Amino acid sequence: MAKLTFYGGVDEIGGNKILLEEGNTKIFLDFGMSFNSEGKFFEFPLLRPTNIDDLRKIDAIPEIEGLYKSAGIKVNYNLNGDFSVEGNPEERKIDAILLTHGHLDHSGYLGLIRPDIPVCSSSVTKKFLKLRSDINKNWAADVEQECFNTLEVNKEKQIGNNILVKRFDVDHSVVGASAFLIYTKDKKIVYSGDFRFHGYRQKETEYFMETIAKENIDILITEGTRLSRNEDTNVFETEEDVFSAACDFTKNEKGLVIYDASPADIDRVRTLVRVAKETGRTLVLDDKKAYFILYFNYNEQKKLIEDLPTIDDFYIYLWREKLKKTSKRYSAMSHAFMNPFVETFVHGRNGHQRILLSAQDTDEKHPRAIKIPDGNIVWGPIGREKILKNSEKYIIYTSNGPMTLLQLLPVNGKIKGTYIYGKAEPFNEEMEFSYDKLVNWIELAGLNMKYAHTSGHVSRKDLEEFIKNINPKCVVPVHTENADVFNEFCSKVSRPILKKTLEL
Repeated sequence: MAKLTFYGGVDEIGGNKILLEEGNTKIFLDFGMSFNSEGKFFEFPLLRPTNIDDLRKIDAIPEIEGLYKSAGIKVNYNLNGDFSVEGNPEERKIDAILLTHGHLDHSGYLGLIRPDIPVCSSSVTKKFLKLRSDINKNWAADVEQECFNTLEVNKEKQIGNNILVKRFDVDHSVVGASAFLIYTKDKKIVYSGDFRFHGYRQKETEYFMETIAKENIDILITEGTRLSRNEDTNVFETEEDVFSAACDFTKNEKGLVIYDASPADIDRVRTLVRVAKETGRTLVLDDKKAYFILYFNYNEQKKLIEDLPTIDDFYIYLWREKLKKTSKRYSAMSHAFMNPFVETFVHGRNGHQRILLSAQDTDEKHPRAIKIPDGNIVWGPIGREKILKNSEKYIIYTSNGPMTLLQLLPVNGKIKGTYIYGKAEPFNEEMEFSYDKLVNWIELAGLNMKYAHTSGHVSRKDLEEFIKNINPKCVVPVHTENADVFNEFCSKVSRPILKKTLEL
């Protein structure tokens, strides 16, 4: 008999960690970070977990044998600082992780998992997580590329002795999102992950729905994110609506336009490229977004994503970086002892910035790096002044609004223009605090604030239609703060309980 145990995603947005067992075969559906659990005890950047035991202390991850790295290994310390390692690694007890997509609330604890447990996902998600790791190292989330087992759409994959899976592409606010059809000995289970019908990849979700509608599904495990909140009046219905609104705001603005959205939302970059062309402006991407765009198909045998923008479609804005005092260039300059703030262009930058600029580095040439024309890189006081003096020519697309305004805003000055907010409205105290900081910076800069955003999640109307089309025998709601709403449009709902096993 198949069994489901829910270690996350219950009465919360995200944190999905669902164990599916059939006989001696065990797989996890996602292994995500719980923002609720971590938010109760940790605060970025000063109070953060640094090892797996910190997460075990707050009950953020399940206690399961044969799941984690180094389980069974103990480190013994001596007073003089010496240490020794003893014990034996546990035997692997989990057969696979089915990963729907790369958002942290679904993938944020993959870095804890044994490297011999395969992570089954799309090839796009595999590359996305590699690029995300280049930008922000995260010990709990980063997973070796060798751990992935990428699956083609609607192709069967046997896992263990008792489970067969098929993967499907779905539309979401991050590329590479997947849903899974899972066959156990006597049940057909669908795990939708996060999905929607109103983005650029609507047809992928429709194909998924049409295919599984023919399968006589027993169990549908699906999200209900937008059932949990009062519908935000600033959220548009579709990505095309975002394009239209952003075009209107930009055409009516004679100064600078700043657009603020997630660095992971590549579809929104496509939208802003279209806005820039429609309005005759130059799009300026922050270096995180530029890195995702330029390097997604880099070194791949075939394109992972079609029709990505190219370096001809945008400039790149480099975040301000101080030249290190320990560098030869700094110590050699006059008045170094007075510790002036000196910005650096190439030298001293690390991570994704170093990769982006590797072709510009005269000391460390990378022959296969993507060459970025010098005129396409905006950096330092000269670059920022150029934008402010010709503000009517640019759209800046940022993933960190407060930091962008901090660096752009002149001392005792203002910025003439419009700030377009393209993220979800805050829905908890931590997000509210961050949002208030952003609003303070927008007001300080003297910018007009507008909204142009569409959700990465399925609307209630589309969710009802989705469930009606599939007609599952039972719906199990996850990734929602109000699972009871499913009772209003589903004939049978089995509401999960955290850490409780549901026998199918």
